[in-house]
Amino acid sequence: MNTPTHLIAAFAVLARPQSPRRNLAVVAGALAPDVWIYVFFTWAQFFTAYSMEEIWRDVYWTQPWQFFGAISNSAPVALALAMIAAWRKSELLSAFAFALLIHAALDFPVHADDAHRHFWPLTDWRFISPVSYWDADHHGTLGALIEAAVFFAAAIVLWRRFPARWARGTLAACLPLYAVAMAGAMIVFSG
Repeated sequence: MNTPTHLIAAFAVLARPQSPRRNLAVVAGALAPDVWIYVFFTWAQFFTAYSMEEIWRDVYWTQPWQFFGAISNSAPVALALAMIAAWRKSELLSAFAFALLIHAALDFPVHADDAHRHFWPLTDWRFISPVSYWDADHHGTLGALIEAAVFFAAAIVLWRRFPARWARGTLAACLPLYAVAMAGAMIVFSG
C-alpha cells in the first residue's frame, strides 16, 4: 500500500487524542518501513545515471536496498521490538512496534512481484499475492479500491476520535489530496 494509507491506518488503530508522544511513535512506526524506499529512489534518481526502468527493474533488487526492505518490513523484527517494549514497559516502543506490524499486515496481501520478505530473518520467502495495490497485471484496480476503503474507513475513525478543529481540518485537507493522488495513480498504472 501507499505510505499515506499505512500512516492513517496505524493512526486509526493506535493513536489517542491526549497522547502526543505516543502518536509520534505511531507515525514513526507507520513510516519506518517505507523510509528506505524514499532514500533509495532519491539516490537512484538524482545521484546516478540509471533510467527509471533500470531503477525499478534492476537496482531496486540489489543490496543494500533489499536488506533495508527486509529488516524494515519484518514481522519477526517488529514482534521482537514489541516484546522488548513489554519487558521495558515502554509505551512508545510498543506503539512504534505495533505500527510496524500494522504496516506489514497491510502490505502482505497487496504486493505481487514486488513482495517484501515479511518473515526475515527466519526465511527469505515472499508471499506473491495475486492482487497488487498498483500493478494492473495483478488486479491493481481491485488493490487500489481495497486501499481506498482502508484509507477512508481509517479517516472516519479518526474523524470521530479527534474532535479538535485542527485535527479535523488536517484530515479534511488530506482527503481530497488523497483522492486525487489515487485517481492519478490508477490512470498511470492501469495501462
